[in-house]
Amino acid sequence: MASIEWMWGVGIIVLGLAIAFALMRNRGRTRSEKRQTEAGTEAVYRAEQRKEDDTLQPEDRAPRPMP
Repeated sequence: MASIEWMWGVGIIVLGLAIAFALMRNRGRTRSEKRQTEAGTEAVYRAEQRKEDDTLQPEDRAPRPMP
């Protein structure tokens, strides 16, 4: 039967491999992805500002759920 120390060692190695895999998969964003994120953020900020100024546009309003 495996001792506790061996199980801890294997667990640490598996966790390290999982973290390394996640870091490799979640690489940096491309320029187009960054531009798309920035455009979305600006749209949200503009909608919030119009909401505060009471000048909401139709695209700013969230659809109402059906009863």
